[in-house]
Amino acid sequence: MRSAIKDFPMVSMIVPVYNEASVIQRKLENLQALNYPKNKLEVIFVDGGSVDGTAEKIENLVPTKDLSIKVVRQGCRKGYNLAIVEGFAESAGEIICFTGAEVEYEPDALLLMVQHFADPKIGAVSGKQTIKNIKEGLSPEIEGAYRNLFDFLREAESNMDSPFNIQGEICAARRSICAHLVENEELFHKGCIDSCLSFQGKMDGFKTVYEPGAVFYELAPDSIRESFNQQIRRAATLIQSMMAFKAMILRREFGAFGMLIMPAHFLMLVVLPFLFLVGSIGALAIFASNPLQHPILTATIVIAVLATLFSKQVQAFVRTQVVLVVTTLGMLTGIETQKFKRLPSTRR
Repeated sequence: MRSAIKDFPMVSMIVPVYNEASVIQRKLENLQALNYPKNKLEVIFVDGGSVDGTAEKIENLVPTKDLSIKVVRQGCRKGYNLAIVEGFAESAGEIICFTGAEVEYEPDALLLMVQHFADPKIGAVSGKQTIKNIKEGLSPEIEGAYRNLFDFLREAESNMDSPFNIQGEICAARRSICAHLVENEELFHKGCIDSCLSFQGKMDGFKTVYEPGAVFYELAPDSIRESFNQQIRRAATLIQSMMAFKAMILRREFGAFGMLIMPAHFLMLVVLPFLFLVGSIGALAIFASNPLQHPILTATIVIAVLATLFSKQVQAFVRTQVVLVVTTLGMLTGIETQKFKRLPSTRR
């Protein structure tokens, strides 16, 4: 249970941006509406060489907002993690918050996250995504089912120890944890710093919590192709982040997080997808050879096909397995996880 805030800590919110001129005014308006003392909040935009005037638009809007705003110009695109590194170097907050230009917070979202830091055992907090266009097509509906599954897991893991999966669009952590991450050169060009908050926090002796009341809104890609590409990038960064802290797996000193939560996610992210692939191919091969000789297998395949056609949850599971297989194979040849492509349908 969190304690009420007696003395609001200084929060530095880091927002990496690249060609976000179309949404940046809405982002600033959303930040202005946050129910958090403005003298205890600074916003640091890190511009990765935008060519659409993003940095200039932010600077022009600064006088219209009651916010402390800095714009860090990288000059060229260096990738997400290096944007976080440079933004952190300009920050002064006790609490560091990460977010994206395209997401919108509920007014109380930041406050609900920061309240947890009144407990000295808490090192990081993550919130919950709500998809704005969930009723606008198959792809957003499947994304919603996928997110609901992970929200369920994160809440269970938070009650047990710490959640494995951090929602990078809405998360906050103590400065000391972030300082260790931005100094980790292994993360400069792979993985995702915000995905590592639970790992680093646990190594530093802290617990991470999931705060479902801290809600943000975001558009899901409206096409299967955009959604598939987004999931591949997310999966690759998550696997890379986990592997950067693989020494924690099955280590008793990290409690249930090291002994149960991390091993379970290693199996889910790396092992299960290939077992699913091999099992599916094997079952179909046996079925194709002579379906009448295998009535139980035939019935199982029919049920599985029907479930996939009519259940968004099953569709999300199947697509996730395909994404993870493609991601793992792609990582052998190299997947770009830092300079990711902007998805037009999520910037409306």
